[in-house]
Amino acid sequence: MASALGAVAAATLLLTSCAGVATVERKPAGEPRRGGTVTLAWNTEAQSVDPVTCAVGIGVGPCQAIYGALLYYDAATRKIVPGMAESFTSKDGKAWTLRLRPGVTFTDGTPFDAAAVAFNWQRALDPSQLSPSRAAAQMISWQVVDATTLRVTSPEVNYQLPYQLTEPLAFIGSPTAIQRKGADFATSPVGAGPFVFRSWARGTEMVLERNPGYWDSPRPYIDRFVYKTIPADDQRYNALQAGEVDVMVVVSDKYAGRARAAGLEVVQYAQLGGNGVRLNSRGALADPDLRTAIAKLIDNEQIRAAAFPGEQGAEYFVAEGQPLFDEAAKWPGKDIAGAQRLVDGFRARHGGEKVVLSYVTTAGSPVLTRVAEVLQAQLQQADGLELEIKALDGAGFAGALVSGQYDLILNALGGAHPENLYRVFHTKGSGNTAHYSNPVVDRALEQAQSADDPAVADAAYKTAIRELVATTAYRYWRPAVTSLILRADIYGVEPTYQYWMRPELAWVQE
Repeated sequence: MASALGAVAAATLLLTSCAGVATVERKPAGEPRRGGTVTLAWNTEAQSVDPVTCAVGIGVGPCQAIYGALLYYDAATRKIVPGMAESFTSKDGKAWTLRLRPGVTFTDGTPFDAAAVAFNWQRALDPSQLSPSRAAAQMISWQVVDATTLRVTSPEVNYQLPYQLTEPLAFIGSPTAIQRKGADFATSPVGAGPFVFRSWARGTEMVLERNPGYWDSPRPYIDRFVYKTIPADDQRYNALQAGEVDVMVVVSDKYAGRARAAGLEVVQYAQLGGNGVRLNSRGALADPDLRTAIAKLIDNEQIRAAAFPGEQGAEYFVAEGQPLFDEAAKWPGKDIAGAQRLVDGFRARHGGEKVVLSYVTTAGSPVLTRVAEVLQAQLQQADGLELEIKALDGAGFAGALVSGQYDLILNALGGAHPENLYRVFHTKGSGNTAHYSNPVVDRALEQAQSADDPAVADAAYKTAIRELVATTAYRYWRPAVTSLILRADIYGVEPTYQYWMRPELAWVQE
């Protein structure tokens, strides 16, 4: 059976289940209109807008606006859909054909063609670039067939390969500009996407303007798209109510409820996994007993009550009602005495020294500060275990995540596609900065890739998830649901990736 991309999903948002995209259904007065500015606020900023380094949660939003994505994942339908590429197809899961849209150019006038894609993917392979996309590029080989066609080969059968073209290998910059600008390209990028980069005041805002030559006319509808950095949730909400921003991003349900009561619109995006911590598998946490001890010390309900009162908690790895729900993948109960025995045993095997671990989080958010403090208190209920909090800015946090410089780190898997499990937890996963390696997980995720039957793939993903829970690779206390709260005159807001919207679809009703 051939694996192929379906038709482009409609941009109109309707009320759907929590498994994908959801919003209050409403109908605009007329067709989308041209003009205006939409300003989106989030608590941190991208660490880079260079296509080889931006494929990490915070960076993918601005990069999609500047470069467009070769493919997109539609969470509502669980389908990969076309973007800058028309199609990506295979009959056997190994030999793939990527077809680009003809006649597309970068904003410097050079061709967006197969040679440009090959150049960008080759650049991701360069170790000096420290690219989080390098592992994804190493999974394949490619050959330029003609201006709009590449032949892509996977050494193993992999029907999940299209996912790689939605994030890790999605963004294509102008080779001419990259070669001319060198290191400066990261702060003055040139793409062929819906928007053109104009300015970036670090820690404050990034300004993008409509690309008049974008292939998908009349999109983008708005003239300008602005990313604002406002760390505190309350400050972002106040800015939204004051009309200083048009869309705010938040992961706390309480703001969604307040917004609806105030007559604002809410779009929500349920992702795989949740908001919690990823554990490194090197250093002290390479010891399975110490990891199990941490699992026994974390109290999801206490964290939720302190930082997210009244919101949904997490009892299972995947919430009930979602496609990969499995009642066997349940978080362990709190057991301080059992954790203490495991910590004591670890210390006895390692000279009796106190165990000091680091927890890396993002700075500036009162909610995340409370989470860190509660987590610290929980882990330190075991005598001889200490947790140091390291709160970093956006760039510092992204650097720690990519480099693996952490013991525990604030984490959500990113996006809704289950292949994120391979990216984060397979031994060779492009985002496996925790160095987690488990043959049971590897085999299950490889089986999911080799399956051309979605039911078989889902069963394999569930096997991997049960083992991830059993080995405390990752632990979260609330489901990952990103809320985009917007003013009533903003339409076409469709969430994508982890925290972002597709700005080319948005428009302002005047």
